[in-house]
Amino acid sequence: MNCRERLLAVYEGNKPDRMPITMFITDTDIEDGPPDCVLGQRGDDTIGELIRFHEILGIDIMLRVSTPVFEPIAFNVDAENWTNNWQLQQDGKHLIHTIVTPAGELRETFNLEGEEFHGDYSEDWMKLRNIRIEPLIKTEQDLEIIKKHRPATPTYDLKHIRAIKERLGPRGIILPRVPSSVFNYAVGLMKLEDLLMAPILKPDFYKEIMVLCERAVVEVGIEIARAGSDIVRVVGNIANSGMVSPDFYREHIYPYEKRYVDALASEGCKVLFHNCGQCASLLPVYREMLAGQALESLSTPPTGGDVSDLKSAREALGDNVVMVGNFDQVQLLRNGTPDQVREQVRKTLDETAGDSRFIFSTSDSIIPGTPGENVHALAEAALEYANR
Repeated sequence: MNCRERLLAVYEGNKPDRMPITMFITDTDIEDGPPDCVLGQRGDDTIGELIRFHEILGIDIMLRVSTPVFEPIAFNVDAENWTNNWQLQQDGKHLIHTIVTPAGELRETFNLEGEEFHGDYSEDWMKLRNIRIEPLIKTEQDLEIIKKHRPATPTYDLKHIRAIKERLGPRGIILPRVPSSVFNYAVGLMKLEDLLMAPILKPDFYKEIMVLCERAVVEVGIEIARAGSDIVRVVGNIANSGMVSPDFYREHIYPYEKRYVDALASEGCKVLFHNCGQCASLLPVYREMLAGQALESLSTPPTGGDVSDLKSAREALGDNVVMVGNFDQVQLLRNGTPDQVREQVRKTLDETAGDSRFIFSTSDSIIPGTPGENVHALAEAALEYANR
């Protein structure tokens, strides 16, 4: 099997010639620099360097690429009844984003202290979502303003997806990022604590918000799926098992996420759902929500997760969900010795031997300061044990 056939076999429920071996690396990671521990001198071709990273290590290529979709979708678009104002405060530490509409203003505030951005801060929504200290939706009136005046979804240029897929050919698969999970997306509009309480205190209000978010992510997610994607990546890490109970998730989050996953899968591509946090108690829910799809990262306690036993995880998930993970890149890969890395690789592959729906990978991006020799030790050991 070539790399593409091997990876797709796992996603399609067929037995591969060997366990796929990869690492969690995105195009943004290449631009940020930590993969330089493998790449050395880096060129300007980000996708080329992303491919080269995998090829240097000899691992299977899962190209995790970005899409030009700002979240919340269309909120950064200026229209007749929707005007964006971004104002950096005099202290240089706070950014205020105001949206002016005929029905009133929406406002959110960000704490920029100690942060670095990819280009203009007003365009780096992935950074902004983590440093928001005042949300856009604070009242029911704010939601009404959004429902009435939010601009139409823009047309996105997604030609790069098919172009990268053709460039890659049989060497691997492409995994563009689609809009966040419905709950993650909602957290971009509303304070997390208020959103978690809303199903209890304001159930109708909560439903309105989640339906609004679901429609937005499904509309754009389908467009990306149709653009030539092999697998689409949905990030849904906020509603993790350290944040909500399985019963809460099943009643108040599952219905929206399930419809999103099903809508994406209906376009003929597979879905990789990324929860890099705690997930152990949610695995039985994911078993239904992600039937025929994939779950990442099954993170271990040192990385902020709670999965330490992959056999138990497999029992909870059943045989119809691909597992992707769960090597510790936070502590072990960065701070361990090559021998310690090799030993943990051996243990993981021994534990998952015979599991034809498992893809060995790091749980998330390489941490700055990770030694290149440890990354090479991981790849070499994984390929050795996978080929036994």
